[in-house]
Formats: sequence, C-alpha cells, structure tokens
Amino acid sequence: MKLIVACEKNGGIGYQNKLPWDKINGDLPRFKKLTDGGVVVMGSNTYRSLPMKPLPNRINFIVTSGLGFYPSCCFTIPNLDYLKGFKNAWIIGGGKLIESSWDLIDEVYLTQTFTEYTCDTFIDLVKLRNEFTIKEASGHGDHNYEVYVRK
Repeated sequence: MKLIVACEKNGGIGYQNKLPWDKINGDLPRFKKLTDGGVVVMGSNTYRSLPMKPLPNRINFIVTSGLGFYPSCCFTIPNLDYLKGFKNAWIIGGGKLIESSWDLIDEVYLTQTFTEYTCDTFIDLVKLRNEFTIKEASGHGDHNYEVYVRK
C-alpha cells in the first residue's frame, strides 16, 4: 500500500479534524493526479472531513468499527486486512489509521510544509525516516514533495 499525506514541519497533519492550513500550493492537484482512478482508504473522521464525499473517480474505502451512514458507493471495512491484496491502494488518513498501518505501507508520498501550525494529530516522522529511504525530493518554495520507499 501507499500513503499520501501532507504535514507541517513537525509532522502535524490535522487540527480538530481539519487541515491546519488553508492551502499548500499545488498539493491538492498532486493528490488528485496520483490517486485519480485508484483506491483510497481512510478512517471515518477523514471521510467526514472531506469537502466532497466520496472522492470522485476513486474507489473509496472507509475503515471503521462503528456504524454510520455512508453512501452505497463507499465500502466500509473493519480493518486493513481486507485490502492486503491492493498494492496500489492509497491510505489518505487520518492519524489513527496511518499509525496502525505502517507495516503495510511500501511507499510514502509526503508533502511537507516548512511552516509550523497548531496541530493535534501527527505522523511519526522519526519512524518514516528510520524505516523508509528517500527515493525522490523536490522543493517548491514553502514546501517539499518527497517520495519514500521501505528499506
């Protein structure tokens, strides 16, 4: 599986179930280009935070142990074991799902802004850099795009 995530300089990815920044220039078009036509996997809080539900032109999986109303075009699953055969599935958040899925992730597509934001949800950047090696990186003014592969 792949992880696609944006974070601030300390690994913050969210605040009160929203992105802590208004916009990282170019990040959403990159997200769309990479995930378009594919499989996206998210926790229920991430699903609720989406401005457009479900994400169009993608197969949407929601990992949840609770009951809730989800459109019939979304698939709900209790855990990631159901997706072990999906090598091109993209985990898109949130923090709990990312934390529980590190062992299943082969590649990480990270957008990291150099700005610090108030956050209450983080990814483990130390784990990322200890278990993955950087494959490519490019600077874009106030942020970097980085691709990591498992060591």
